[in-house]
Formats: sequence, C-alpha cells, structure tokens
Amino acid sequence: MTSQYLTETRVSQPPTLAKRSGESTTVPENVLDIAGLTVDIATPRGTLHVVRDVSLHVKRGETLCIVGESGCGKSMTSLAIMGLLPKSAKRSSARFEFLGEELSQASKSHVNDLRGNKMAMIFQEPMTALNPAYTIGEQLTEHYRHHLKASESDARARAVSLLEKVGIASAAQRLGQYPHQLSGGLRQRVMIAMSLMCDPELLIADEPSTALDVTIQAQILRLLADLQKELGIAMVLITHDLGVVARIADRVAVMYAGQIVEQGSAAEIFSTPQHPYTRGLISCIPIPGRTIPGGKLGTIPGVVPSLLGDMTGCAFRDRCASALTACPGSIPVHQTSQGHQWRCVLEPTEVAAT
Repeated sequence: MTSQYLTETRVSQPPTLAKRSGESTTVPENVLDIAGLTVDIATPRGTLHVVRDVSLHVKRGETLCIVGESGCGKSMTSLAIMGLLPKSAKRSSARFEFLGEELSQASKSHVNDLRGNKMAMIFQEPMTALNPAYTIGEQLTEHYRHHLKASESDARARAVSLLEKVGIASAAQRLGQYPHQLSGGLRQRVMIAMSLMCDPELLIADEPSTALDVTIQAQILRLLADLQKELGIAMVLITHDLGVVARIADRVAVMYAGQIVEQGSAAEIFSTPQHPYTRGLISCIPIPGRTIPGGKLGTIPGVVPSLLGDMTGCAFRDRCASALTACPGSIPVHQTSQGHQWRCVLEPTEVAAT
C-alpha cells in the first residue's frame, strides 16, 4: 500500500557544510538530543499538558519530520526547542542538548545568543513573522550584525547572496521593499533566507507551506530540501501532510495528544507502521492506481482528547479499533534494533494482524 511513497523517500547525502571563516565545523553526531521534554500551561480550568514526555534527536545533515493532527503539540514542541514559549508555559526535560551542550538550565541571554545564530526557525505564516514597519533589508541584516558584529555593507552583501540562493530575482532591489509589497511565496523565501543568514546548525520549519497555494508549496518544499542537502543542516520539519513527509524525511516522529507515539526511519514508518494511529493516518491517504476515483478514504473516528488535567494510559484508546482493557494502564515502549520505536500495549505481531 505504501510503495508509491517509498519510491520518493529521500536518501541522506553527506553534508557539505560551508561555515564562516575561522569557525570549527566539528559538531556532535546529534545536533539536537532531547529526552523527557514536557510543556505545561496553567489555566483556570487546570493544567494543560501540551507536550508530554517527548524524546527525539536529529543528526547533522538529517531531516526529521514531526507529523500529526492539528493541536497534537507539534508547534509547541518546536517553540519549546527554540525557547519561544509563552510566559504561562513551563518547560522541563530530562535532557536538552544542543551541539553537545546541556541547555535545560541555560540562561536566557545564552539562549538568545544561540537563537537566530546556531538555531533558526521558519514560521508558518510569514506575514505575521515579518515586521510590516521595516524593510526586508533591515530585517535580514539586523540579527546578522548583532550576532556576528558585521558591518552594514557585509550584512547587505550576505542578504543579497541568500535572496539569490532562495530564488528571488533582483535581490538588491528587494532589500528596500516592505513585506506587504511581496507575494506570499516571496515572503516565505525571505523567511528562509533570514533563517540561513548566520549559518545555523539547526533549522526548524513549522509548516512553512501551509499558507501558500499548491504550486508555491511544492517550490518551497523543494527549495528547503535542496538547501538542507547542500548546507548539511539538521532540519526539523513540522507538518500534517504525509505526502510531504514521504518526499523529504529521513526520519519521522508521529505525535498524538502531545506525545510521540511512534518514530523511526521514513521507510519503516510507511512500510511497517506499528502504532494504530500511524496506521490510521496512512490509511487516509489516496494511493494512485489503487484508490477508486470518488471512493471513500480511510477515516479515524472520534476527536483528540482534552489535554487538561491528569492523563494516564494511551490517549488514542477511545478512537482505536484495537483497544484492549490494558490501554488505560501503563503503556510500554517497543524498540527494534534499527531504532524504530512506538508506544502500544499490542506486540508487533498483533499490530501487523490488526
């Protein structure tokens, strides 16, 4: 059923990272390594557990896709990584390493030095991420000059070079324009260029093509894949589109109700999905040549449970056709020798038979 997607799944290439002059290119195998990440938000109705015990890692030159329904915690996970959570949110973790450095207790000023410099983010809607009161040039050069103490001329030259790299014509003239003077696709290309200004080690893209039309979506995704391959950046792509995942991901993490329920290589997730939620998502995708035109696609009944208050057991159990009496209890984590992990009371052979 999934062979149509596997033929397009990308294969990692050795990174060819070109760093700033005099800077070491030696980084740990895992650029980002997180264990037990939790984000809680206090509300008048109780504590909202938006991210629950998330563990993930991404290597240099690798693309990790985090996929799941809207409201499952994908964006909050990315904001927690970047240190951009709202004041009402409380983040905790057992391990939070970036470039081999533990950041769980890092000072705000140190995180600010890393953000925009060593780690960068492309937001979902560029019109809200770009400041309408400043020109494109001012916004592109500001953090480059701040982090690298570069001159205005060097910063503008860097900005022009990156605008050209992301496919924007007449790049020098674009520096004097304001965000409202650009189309949605151009604004997103500007955001990509901005994220690359300081040669980051980690790039987080939070559904970067959601607000764009289909044709521009494909261009932006192809651009991100090409840049990631060329620069050897570790990239975390947030999306709900499994078609995008199949084309761009090296590894996949499937989120549900604030928790990663399955993760592994893209080939493993699409060919041998183990968690019932992952299998349900894949069943909703039309398969060229196999799905009857006009026929019904697979569905997942029910709705995502509330994340307020104490949560125990499998959050997917009320929507799962394979639910057992053990589902409200402790959920084991299975793992293969290849690193394929999933949370479920069902054993692998039982899952395959459902």
